Amino acid sequence: MVLSEDILKIKYRKEPFDVFEIEKGTLLTPSAKQFLNEKGIELVIKGEKSTVSTKSEEDNVEAEEKIFYEKPKYVGKNGECYFEKPEHMTVVDGNVLISKNSKLIALRGKIETFLAEVLLTGKEIGLTSNNDKLIRDIEIIIKFIQNIMVAEKLDKILENQTFFDSKSIKDIKEIIENPKEYFKKGHLLEISLNSDLTIHKLNRLRFLARELEIQAIDYFVEDYKVSRKDLLEAFNILSDVIYIIILKVDNGEYR
Repeated sequence: MVLSEDILKIKYRKEPFDVFEIEKGTLLTPSAKQFLNEKGIELVIKGEKSTVSTKSEEDNVEAEEKIFYEKPKYVGKNGECYFEKPEHMTVVDGNVLISKNSKLIALRGKIETFLAEVLLTGKEIGLTSNNDKLIRDIEIIIKFIQNIMVAEKLDKILENQTFFDSKSIKDIKEIIENPKEYFKKGHLLEISLNSDLTIHKLNRLRFLARELEIQAIDYFVEDYKVSRKDLLEAFNILSDVIYIIILKVDNGEYR
């Protein structure tokens, strides 16, 4: 973190001090250093026995240069500097740090968790059904999620996504609006204990996908302003793609 002269002055006005303790890795601005020099305040690095004087004696110059002017390894989103990565932060781009409880990290974690669920479901289905066509459709979902992850991290537009015999996102929406044109039974109105186990596994993924969409909206929509319309459309269509696979299972298309 960066410690400025203004912060030191506020602390000093509240209660004057002769010694000031800082966390290891803290960066002081030149004006903050000057303030400590003028007041003759001794600087102590927390957790270290030795103290570093802020006076300008020649034997302290090298130590001061290391503390105050060493180039920081990391920077924060707001321009703050860090010599070491705090445990509550993580790298998002190069040497840029962000808090682990930020909305962006929460979204990325949700995507990774959902991908893990899809992979596990695909593995379970593969071990029990031995149905190559169904596995191929599940792999379509996996690839789609991976494309979403890449587009978000690289800040690239997600384009030309296709599913099931080269169907576009627009095609998926049309199928969902009128499934009777594509399936014998239309919408699956009820899933019960009598339903196929594969349908239950896929249905769980479907609703996890809806939770993921809500997480995405929480990050990409602020004050009704949408920052990534392409990704929101992708998260929205994800549960529909899974639902179509459920309809295909119910319709006996994977037998």
